Amino acid sequence: MGQAESHNEEMDLEQIQELCMTFMKECPSGALHLHELKRIFGVPASCEEETLYIETVFHSFDTNRDNALDFMEYTAALHLILRGNLEDRLKWSFKIYDKDGNGKLDRQEVKNLIRIIYKIKLHTTAINMTPNEVCDRIFELVDENHDGQISFTEFMEGAQKDEWVMNMLKLDVNASGWVMQNCVKMT
Repeated sequence: MGQAESHNEEMDLEQIQELCMTFMKECPSGALHLHELKRIFGVPASCEEETLYIETVFHSFDTNRDNALDFMEYTAALHLILRGNLEDRLKWSFKIYDKDGNGKLDRQEVKNLIRIIYKIKLHTTAINMTPNEVCDRIFELVDENHDGQISFTEFMEGAQKDEWVMNMLKLDVNASGWVMQNCVKMT
């Protein structure tokens, strides 16, 4: 599997430049706040799954924890989501799963994010397992030392050894397609 890309669609440079111009137009102060990001991407408050996903993504890129994305954080986010290689996307996924930041994933952290992903993917794919079953299977396949936690190394190795595990862990809910679909709303 190696460094294979996981994007269903890829944005070209012109589309990314349009997004950057939109950032400058929508955020003349140079800061993008969560409510503005939701508005730009058309995330309705009534859609709990998309709201939780965009909030999680937003906070993962707010590197200085000031509750705003500056232009550099925004650009880094776009680059990773739209053009990042598999290894970088998996590192980012681990960071999102690891809510408490202790460098290990416990069942609750994995289960919470699987529930969000499960609800989003349920509309586009046939998933035959419950979130609990998905979490149990991930731990069965990835938790090499059976300590009830997934280390970063176990996460990376497990995702690269098993295609099903990789598809569940890499948080690929077709972010490129979602961004491109919502570009129309932004311009």
